[in-house]
Amino acid sequence: MSETLNIQSADGIICRAPGFGILALFGKTVPTAGGVGYATGCVYNHTDGGAGTAFYINEGTNTSCSFANVVLGGDMLPGTGISTGVGTVCAHKVVKAGALYKTEILVDMTGLTSAGANQIIGKVGQANCHIGQILTAVNGTIKYGQITCLETPVGGDTDIDLYGNADEATGAQAGALTTLTGEAILLNHGAWTAAAATPIALSALPDPDGYLYLIDGTGTAVIYTAGIFLIELWGV
Repeated sequence: MSETLNIQSADGIICRAPGFGILALFGKTVPTAGGVGYATGCVYNHTDGGAGTAFYINEGTNTSCSFANVVLGGDMLPGTGISTGVGTVCAHKVVKAGALYKTEILVDMTGLTSAGANQIIGKVGQANCHIGQILTAVNGTIKYGQITCLETPVGGDTDIDLYGNADEATGAQAGALTTLTGEAILLNHGAWTAAAATPIALSALPDPDGYLYLIDGTGTAVIYTAGIFLIELWGV
């Protein structure tokens, strides 16, 4: 019968290996860079951390540590006005390797509805139609971004714009762009067609804490039956 491991060490050390150093530990203060005795690959559970600052790994050596925070997937979520669409997909992946954050957002437009020029795309009659929020602790400070159309939109308007920096998560489908506060256009591409090998660079970058929205560019109130986009963001 298995037993719970009760840590007796007051310094938070969970295990160590002779010749390598500490392999795992926990605590409220991340070890200071340059510290000695932590094996390369040592994991640190930051019990006083939060989103993006709860788990660290030593990328340095056992004679000079350098703990980097590790951001795992699932740190972003779409609003219910997107996630409840029938057939809709809005999936996120955020990874931090070294000092670089990579955010990917895959959106299948199926089940969402365009409405009119400069109006919010989402499930008919629903609020909370954002596709995710940018947070410095999760995504880093965004330095570059691009969108790739993997499948041509069908049904709804093919002119789809990406907006960011919105203060509200509550933007409703068919709501005017002006109902959002702080919104800024990140890419006005015009009509999209599938071009998997041709990503389009964003013309502006999202600020921290802002929500991302897909906006109807010209105005066609029809439900989408196809259309897939990949949004990629790099941050530090």
